Amino acid sequence: MGVRYLHSFMEQKVNGGIYMVNMQQEILKAKKRIERPLIVFDLMALFGLFCSDRHSLLCGSQYWVVEYMADTFFKRLTDLGAELVFFYDGTLQTSKYDTWITRQNDKYDRMIDIIDAIDAGVPVTVVAKKFDRTMPSNTCIKLQNVAKRHGKLITANDLECDQAVAIFATKNKALAVVSHDTDFLIFEGSWQLWHAEHINLQKLSTKAYNRQALIGTLGLQWYQMAVWATLAGNDWFKYDEVLPFLNDLGPHSQKMYRLADYVRRLPMRNKKLDEDGIQCVLGRVYRKRRMPAEAYELFRQSVAFYQVDEHPENERKHTNDPFAYLLQAEHFFTYSILTGEPFNVTLFFFDYRSNEFGKYHEIVEPIISRIGGILLYHHRHERQHVTVMMKRHHKESNSFGDVPVTYPSAITPPPVRELIAKDENEPPGSPSSLLSLKLQLWRWVCSDDLLHDERFNGIPSAFMCTVLTLYRLRQCGAIRIFEADLLLVIAQQLSTRTFDPLQEPSPQRLISRAFRLAFLFQKVYGHMERVSKALGLPDEYRPTTPYDGHRFHNMYRVWAGRKVESQDIAPIVEWRIYAHASQST
Repeated sequence: MGVRYLHSFMEQKVNGGIYMVNMQQEILKAKKRIERPLIVFDLMALFGLFCSDRHSLLCGSQYWVVEYMADTFFKRLTDLGAELVFFYDGTLQTSKYDTWITRQNDKYDRMIDIIDAIDAGVPVTVVAKKFDRTMPSNTCIKLQNVAKRHGKLITANDLECDQAVAIFATKNKALAVVSHDTDFLIFEGSWQLWHAEHINLQKLSTKAYNRQALIGTLGLQWYQMAVWATLAGNDWFKYDEVLPFLNDLGPHSQKMYRLADYVRRLPMRNKKLDEDGIQCVLGRVYRKRRMPAEAYELFRQSVAFYQVDEHPENERKHTNDPFAYLLQAEHFFTYSILTGEPFNVTLFFFDYRSNEFGKYHEIVEPIISRIGGILLYHHRHERQHVTVMMKRHHKESNSFGDVPVTYPSAITPPPVRELIAKDENEPPGSPSSLLSLKLQLWRWVCSDDLLHDERFNGIPSAFMCTVLTLYRLRQCGAIRIFEADLLLVIAQQLSTRTFDPLQEPSPQRLISRAFRLAFLFQKVYGHMERVSKALGLPDEYRPTTPYDGHRFHNMYRVWAGRKVESQDIAPIVEWRIYAHASQST
């Protein structure tokens, strides 16, 4: 992420390039000149911080503990007087499809290595240490929900998230940007850059990048940095593409300096390279090599990415968009379905080499197909499929594919505007025909068998998503009865605070099947939760994933070794509609 090797360059070559900063002191210092100092977070960058307990992560994470940590951290900052704004990635930009696919393929390979270690019975502590640097964070955790309680959450749809953060921070004179991406070293702005993954939550300290020291070391001006970063290798211009060019400039230890010398000599008019200038640079980069047809456009996009000027064209982008109201209402999934934008489906510790749980795409595609049918029901003349990006086989790459939608026949969904509208006159918790219809549609997405199942109405709203998730997994033959019961019992225990997650012992070894199941449950829960939001159901129907990894694995080992007694499932016995789920796709 960002400019290749730039972090190492800052640490090793730039005098004063990285320094320690105390957030509390910086906030209090800034309050002498401004009432509420602004801190802008790249929210995705915080997953590494809050998933830093790799032992817990391998158990599937302790959701309550992670959210408690994040909640406490954000509250300490706001109590000091800081204003917090969080940015989150929205729809994947077209220019990043290839990058996303490459990263997901690499992520899958890294997860397979970890799965093999768990299968071999390696102690969790050993696995956590060995794969510390390559283990992906658990992005199933909804940090967005925690962030909303402490500041404004902005989803970046029209711009790359990093660019949106930099523009906002510069325009609003932020005290600091918090991220781990070295691209932020290239953006011009007076804000500080605090490293997200080096935050000490107790001391409120972290490492900071000295951006002025970088341009001083390189001898460049801010307007030249975008070209320098592009030629150094970034998400647009891949490092392997520019490596022959960089090698021509000099030895590896001198590449950053020699590249700066090269950029400094480039003729720029009004602080920009014109078309002839870009072609000249590309000719030099690809000397004695075939120049890709897309090279010019990628170079142009890369340089444009680092500009923090206002981008009015993006503000006008949705002026004539009939579905723009969905973005304003934060219904991004629904927007992508109605506009035909690809929906990316990710894996988390799923092993396509095994048929133990079936195939992941066969579990989730019917869910996508049916919610697609509901949302496109009144737009079927426009399209009758949902385009997804996902992995379907072990040896195949993530790729695009169309999932034909399935329209409901026994029930008619309302138009999307009506579906997502909130009835301000309806008292909270009161039944209504629209709410009943939404719940029916939710059940239908899971299974035809649940469309008229009145037992569902007796399940508390906070557990409906869990029950539907377990029903879908039972229907696919992916989960055993005792496993479904255990997951629902833990959900119930979390709601009643039967145990203290902070005191739950950490498992030392994990049962291979339980390891895989923990993550499969979370991912399918995420799909059911997304359906709930697309149907306009109130927040109470999609609580934080009710899962605790330590509790699950500790109890799994006990339950797997004996018969589950009636008293074990007494609190959830009335909700077990999945017990007789008919197995089908």
